[in-house]
Amino acid sequence: MPNHNNKQLFKSWVPYWLILVGIFITLIPIALALGVYMGGMSSAASYYGVDTTDIRFSVVIYYLAIAAAFPLEARFYNFFSSKPYFIACCLFYVLINLALYNTHSFAMLLVLRFVGGMSSLGIIGTMFTLVFRQFHEQRSRVLGYATMYAALFSSAPLAQLIDAWVFSNYNFNVLFLVEIFSAIPGIILMFCILKDGVDLTRNGKIPLKLVRWESFVLYSSALLLAACIMLYGQYYHWFRSARIVSCTIALGVLLCLFLVRQIKLEKPYIDLRVYKSRNFRIGMLLLVLFYLSKGDTGLLYGFYANSVKLDPYWLGYVNLINAVGIISGSLLAARFVLAGRKIRLIWMTGFGALLAFHIYILLILGSQAGTADLIIPLFLQGFGNGVLILSIVIFYVTAVPPEISFSASVSGVAYRALTFTGSMALTSYMSLYFQKIHYQHFALGIRADSPLLTERIGQYRQSLQDGGAAAAQLSAGSSQMLGKAVAVQDNLLVVRDYYSYMSAFILLVILGIAVIPHFQYQLRKIGSRLIPV
Repeated sequence: MPNHNNKQLFKSWVPYWLILVGIFITLIPIALALGVYMGGMSSAASYYGVDTTDIRFSVVIYYLAIAAAFPLEARFYNFFSSKPYFIACCLFYVLINLALYNTHSFAMLLVLRFVGGMSSLGIIGTMFTLVFRQFHEQRSRVLGYATMYAALFSSAPLAQLIDAWVFSNYNFNVLFLVEIFSAIPGIILMFCILKDGVDLTRNGKIPLKLVRWESFVLYSSALLLAACIMLYGQYYHWFRSARIVSCTIALGVLLCLFLVRQIKLEKPYIDLRVYKSRNFRIGMLLLVLFYLSKGDTGLLYGFYANSVKLDPYWLGYVNLINAVGIISGSLLAARFVLAGRKIRLIWMTGFGALLAFHIYILLILGSQAGTADLIIPLFLQGFGNGVLILSIVIFYVTAVPPEISFSASVSGVAYRALTFTGSMALTSYMSLYFQKIHYQHFALGIRADSPLLTERIGQYRQSLQDGGAAAAQLSAGSSQMLGKAVAVQDNLLVVRDYYSYMSAFILLVILGIAVIPHFQYQLRKIGSRLIPV
């Protein structure tokens, strides 16, 4: 089956291994664009002269553009000839990154990131189709999703390594040149090996008159407003701010208009019938729980970089084990799904790996920890992510009739984008909340007449004096060293609190998956035995 498909899609001289190479070297740079500067938030903030919250929003906006434009782009994908459309999207993507390289405007960054997310859909859609054509029809959905999500998720560790290299040697905007030069080889190779008249559409050409521009505007505006509320809510003190109140009202109005429009349209932008499926609703709930509990490695890396002073290169190299875990988890989940294993056991395996990751981090946290201590937990985290993303996606996509499965996929992307945003906001909120508590606790414990404080200040003064500091500098220097020590300890306690609460949360999720179906069964069983009075 794959060989027959490839003969129709690729030129006769192209070997199978070159097809696989072409697909992945084209897909990976596009996947890297999502988190291309997440490893250097402060560098990006200083380059554009904004707050780190603004940079988080610029990261999220790329994801939201993909979620919002997915149904819209599908119309263009099914209207234009496949190869010219793919090449046009690639060239547009290169031009957008070239414009990002030459601008210092944060407003332009937001606009170009959103447009870039939309243009990347043409490339991602083409690569999705080519990947799915590499497998037998009966197994293409499971193995295709396993391959795609393994590639997309494992690109994040690679992005961190690229960030470390760029921020250590070049200015921030060089990242966008890296994006261009990393994408060009795949674009050229795919141009050379694809047949000129290749047609990747399944249902033939769809007239552009069916494009729902109004639905796209309503949908994308609602997603952007929801992201703004989640990310900037704490920044502006939530509903004490007129901005957040206005955004919330506007979000409610836009959602109502969008839902009413989808109900009335004969061929809606997103078919709301997917929500009639109980398993689809369960899948969306699990998707939200997964993204909230998948583990915030950014908080962990921040602790190791700021408190333990570990080299970002080493963190980047060690993080590659996370990619190995993601690939392993995706392949194992695919094997279990094809073998017909119980889906609840697969979910419990994935969440169990995430629970083990959080508990392991709690055990190794400390100033003496090194990068070697991160190998096992990072593998566990990647393994859990790989198992859960594949099994959950397969579950909710197959939960609806085939004619509306595309709407299920589109809805899943939106849920992932918003929950990804919500997890960033939750991490930021919890960090500041715990930090405030611990600083207040330290402030109450530090008194001028405290023997422990006097001893510690004396040690710092002696250390400075031994280092050749002048007598006038001893007092200020010792106070500064005390402040740094308190900050390190506070950072350690914040990370421990976060991973402790998340461990309890994941444990509740696992218990829910294990118990709730049996609980409902017992209720029905008891109810059938009741005799009405």
